[in-house]
Amino acid sequence: MTIKVILADDHESLRAGFRGILETADDIEVVSEAGNGRDTVIQAAELQPDVVVMDVAMPGINGVDATREITESAQQVKVLALSGHNDGFFVKGMLEAGALGYLLKDAAVTELVGAVRALAEGRIYVSPSVIDTLTYSFLSTISELNASREKQQQLLDEIKVKNKELERQNAELERFTYSVSHDLRAPLVTIKGFIGLLQQDIEAGNRDAMDSDINQISGATDNMARQLDELLELSRVGRLVNPPVEIDLGEMVSSVMTMFADDIAARKVRVSIADNMPLAYGDSGRIFEVLQNLIGNAIKFTRDISEPLIEIGAERDQDEIVCHVRDNGIGIQGEYLERVFNLFERLDTRIEGTGIGLALAKRIVEFHEGRIWAESAGLGEGSTFWFALPAKNP
Repeated sequence: MTIKVILADDHESLRAGFRGILETADDIEVVSEAGNGRDTVIQAAELQPDVVVMDVAMPGINGVDATREITESAQQVKVLALSGHNDGFFVKGMLEAGALGYLLKDAAVTELVGAVRALAEGRIYVSPSVIDTLTYSFLSTISELNASREKQQQLLDEIKVKNKELERQNAELERFTYSVSHDLRAPLVTIKGFIGLLQQDIEAGNRDAMDSDINQISGATDNMARQLDELLELSRVGRLVNPPVEIDLGEMVSSVMTMFADDIAARKVRVSIADNMPLAYGDSGRIFEVLQNLIGNAIKFTRDISEPLIEIGAERDQDEIVCHVRDNGIGIQGEYLERVFNLFERLDTRIEGTGIGLALAKRIVEFHEGRIWAESAGLGEGSTFWFALPAKNP
């Protein structure tokens, strides 16, 4: 009996890697793939597979909500959750939504086929390391419950004093940890998956397929190297500091435009730069990176526009220097206007990039005690990215 599987993950390279792993098994057939939660629900209803292998973090609707819809409408469809995050909160959410399994992505090479077979037979499958984490979490909870009331009250008092700051820091740390574990594993799974395919193609003597496998592996390693380089750059913000200087924003924008001259010419982008921009004050190299990221994104996200236009300007507004980069590109839905600055957040995975640039820009601006934000009327309506820096003199 052939086990029919739908693969659901927002990373195409990850799906390719998982497909390569599953197709090494004679009794498993990948009948379809989906890149977001909503498409996964629709395909599960139409194709009625035996197992849906689904990432927990999915665009559109998340893995928990998608799992709930699938299991409520088609109880015979089994859901196997995939995650790079070994955390009891995510495990509990997916299992309560109806998933029969929870598998860590870095264990996919050795466990994915067995997990799919277990679910197809109606058995539950949870990665052994996840079970260890849940056990430790349970024991830790018991230990905390047995702590003295005096100690508990002391901890509660301390939490109340620092609650807001701790919540902010913990939320940022959790996003960073999850993003790194989720997105940096993507190239690794791709590499592992295509190594399996490469072995098959070597045995079959298929030279064209071997070249394709090697190109996929090379591309995944290059992507991971870029991500690591940008993460290193992100970690340095606030530690390696150049002396603050006056910055001629007009000259700096001109320098950035020179970097992108070939792309601008090739895509016939019309660029409008405001005259007489005010002087800013800060780390010149870092502010250059902010403009480079914002202008580079504007060029990328107008690539499918027939008459692409980018407008760049800056003005003094009371005690701030406010700069903007405006484009007539694909636009941003309202719910993503804040999320675009999260680490590894990519609204359109078809467009090249690591998803670190805007997070880096945000960190740099905030290190300068400034602020950064995005505005858009919606999809197809273009976007404006703003950042404000304190003026040197009030």
